[in-house]
Amino acid sequence: ALMGPVMVSTWVQPINLVINSRFGSQLYNGAGVAALEYSTNLYLVIAGTFILSVTNVIFPRLSRLTAGGQEGEFRDTLRQTLHTSLFFVLPMSAGLMAVARPLISFIYGGGEFDSFSVDITSTALVWASLGMTGYAVQNVLSRAYFARQEGRGPLLAGAAAIACNLVLCMVLTGPFGVAGLAFSSAVSSTVYALLLLIPLERRGAGLVDRSFAGDFVKMLLAAAATGLCAAGALGGLEALLPAGKAGELLCLGLCALLGAAVYFLLALAMGLGEARLCLVWIKRVIKR
Repeated sequence: ALMGPVMVSTWVQPINLVINSRFGSQLYNGAGVAALEYSTNLYLVIAGTFILSVTNVIFPRLSRLTAGGQEGEFRDTLRQTLHTSLFFVLPMSAGLMAVARPLISFIYGGGEFDSFSVDITSTALVWASLGMTGYAVQNVLSRAYFARQEGRGPLLAGAAAIACNLVLCMVLTGPFGVAGLAFSSAVSSTVYALLLLIPLERRGAGLVDRSFAGDFVKMLLAAAATGLCAAGALGGLEALLPAGKAGELLCLGLCALLGAAVYFLLALAMGLGEARLCLVWIKRVIKR
């Protein structure tokens, strides 16, 4: 009975990619398809590896808690998982937006993949990265539904998200090109997450209380500062470092280190729990 909803939940991203590619085939003599596929593949490698690792770990625990009738622990586990996922995903999203062009150039650039190809692919990656938060939340919450043997919510939410993506593609492809298609996918992921979250909150799940909302704002501000610092550093480093793959790799590494440091220090100053845990872990590693 759950197989259908699980399949729809799993296939939202691939179905959206098929829809977006169909519209992308009308752009740049078909090059829009390649831009979307290359950017989506890179996006899923970066976001999907982390997010799916988290969901694969918590799903058995959520199932055990549900079977044992431990609603309080179920809610606490789900809330903490969302909190921690957002702590890591938000700076990943901001950083990816900041360094999208040199990252695409480093991985794909060269040969037939010219400057124009880098431009449209990096544009797609920037706008797709806006949906990383929604992608994380939808994957965590869908496991909560499935752990409770509930398939109807994810099924309807997934169908609505696909429909949202289709409508936005029809509206945004003409005026905005590949950016409109990537933005449509990002909005679809966010809509999917909200359609899973709202019913849980109406049932009194209490996942997003005032404390959680306050921490989310702190993470958002720290992530925005991270993206701005990475983007600013990128402009200076590109002028100083040598051209070529070695220079691009060094530039990406320095931007990533700077962004991570800025985010960690801001999160620590704002009193976020994950930052304090990271500090404790770093101290333990140093002592060893």
